[in-house]
Amino acid sequence: MMDACGPLKVVAKPGAGYNNIDVAAATERGVMVCNVEGVRGRAVAEHAIFHMLYLSRNGWLKDRPEWETTPMHQLGGKTIGIVGLGDIGSNLARMSGGFGMKVLVNTRTPAPGRVPGVEIEYCSFDELLPRVDYLVLCMPLTEETRGIVCAESIAMMKKEAFLINVARGPVAVTGDMLVAVREGRLAGLGLDVTDPEPLPDDHPLRSIPNVLISPHHASRTRETDAAALGRTAENIRLALRGERPINLVNPEAL
Repeated sequence: MMDACGPLKVVAKPGAGYNNIDVAAATERGVMVCNVEGVRGRAVAEHAIFHMLYLSRNGWLKDRPEWETTPMHQLGGKTIGIVGLGDIGSNLARMSGGFGMKVLVNTRTPAPGRVPGVEIEYCSFDELLPRVDYLVLCMPLTEETRGIVCAESIAMMKKEAFLINVARGPVAVTGDMLVAVREGRLAGLGLDVTDPEPLPDDHPLRSIPNVLISPHHASRTRETDAAALGRTAENIRLALRGERPINLVNPEAL
């Protein structure tokens, strides 16, 4: 595609993830690659909270009479485990603290005071798993995180725990999640991302009531779209003027 574009100067994406762009090929051709960081984290964190509330309050029973008599859960007093403390994870930690939750975090770069006003306990992934009532995946997809949630890690969790993925589909093994929720080894799943994506219409996960699947649109609010497109336009404007864009992924291309 880059070769077909002729005198291409910049590839700009209105989102943070750029794993669908061949950055090495762009750098080799002197093409600047830009993304947008720091504008979508709050929206994705709010979406994770939406999944948590839907599952905790038995939202899948909304058209059934047993919704009236089935006990529900509240977030206050529960423990959330957040994997990844970037823009999404930091916003989620702040919101979870506001709900009165205990916040555990697993991240590559633990730092005291990272989220002002929120008491955070940093721990390893294995230490975090058996303690959480909600496990929320917010980390980037890397070789280290690919498939990190699998049968072995799920077996370390409480059977009453909920798993929420707003990161990337391949960080969790789809088949292992399916088996776990079918066998009652997880209380429910909230998936904004899947592997494969999208899941086929006849995939068995779609027929399980306590599994909420949203179409990878956690960040797509009117507010974030406006902010992201504005930043993208600014990145392009700067690149075409020969200046350094705000969010330049490959400075080597300069």
